[in-house]
Amino acid sequence: MHENKLKRKPLVSIILPVYNGEKFLARSIESCLNQTYQNLELIIVYDSSTDNSLEIIRSHANKDSRIKIINNVEKKNLPAGLNIGHYVAKGDFVTWTSDDNIFETIAIEEMSKKLCENDIDVVYCDMVIIDHNGEKVRDFVFLDLENIIFRNYIGNCFLYKKEVFERNKGYDENCFLVEDYDFWLRAIAHSRFYQLRKKLYRYRKHDSSLTHQIAVDNEKKQIFNESVIKMYDSFSKTLLEKDYLIIREFLSKSLTYQKITFKWIIDNESVINEFKQQLSHNINFQNKNTIEKVFLNKIVHLMVLDQGTKTNLSKSFYIVKKYGFFLDKKAIKTLIKYSFFKK
Repeated sequence: MHENKLKRKPLVSIILPVYNGEKFLARSIESCLNQTYQNLELIIVYDSSTDNSLEIIRSHANKDSRIKIINNVEKKNLPAGLNIGHYVAKGDFVTWTSDDNIFETIAIEEMSKKLCENDIDVVYCDMVIIDHNGEKVRDFVFLDLENIIFRNYIGNCFLYKKEVFERNKGYDENCFLVEDYDFWLRAIAHSRFYQLRKKLYRYRKHDSSLTHQIAVDNEKKQIFNESVIKMYDSFSKTLLEKDYLIIREFLSKSLTYQKITFKWIIDNESVINEFKQQLSHNINFQNKNTIEKVFLNKIVHLMVLDQGTKTNLSKSFYIVKKYGFFLDKKAIKTLIKYSFFKK
């Protein structure tokens, strides 16, 4: 009876790329296997490591037949490893995780339930930040999906139908370090997203993570910046036939913390307006008011960064004129502070 019940549930494929992950790997594997949702396969894509990762993987595979091991003879980058895992995945639904992070036991069940019950293609969740030792640092609640224009707000806990991967033609192997963000930006063109307001994942912050390496390693930072430009170039072209380079500049500089002057915003106002208009045609962004609020927050932030001794008040007038209908208390307080009390 139990087996028949499992067969009626969609198969979920969890892909786990591994490279030198021995420190946290066992806990990550266990979090995948110990799900309340049991009809799953765990595809471990192992890159040639210099630690004991393979021994840990084989030890778990000997105890659980749901584990499949793909042993790469040559080291692949992360998006290539993800593609390899997807190509052998048999699941109707797919997700992937990292060898240092942890699923909550109900994560797959809760997300698969939403994919089955709703007319959606991708479901994603909030998470808890943990430290090197696994202790909770803080909760992390993602902003609404419209904010994905400026930053990856899908996060690390998600589940999607296999067709999303197929329609996207996989992960772009030229977008290393932003492969997930690039994947989501391309997917919003054809797939419907759903934000599940539950914390179903524990994301570990530590010095060996790729996120940390981008911040401290100049070579990885350069790769990241180049990948960001490639990603936004592709995304901008899907929305604008001309002037897409202006939007690419706007988005890429915002993400990589490069200066954008307020004058640049004013000079390119018409292109930004056209970009917002095109966004509103997307199935995920049809609330124009929400889009305007996202851009309002970004432009207020740019005003704060682009300080001048005499122009703050005129910048505030511009923002009020353009976005007055969408101003909230926080934005109003910021405008007052930087118009009258900040030089």
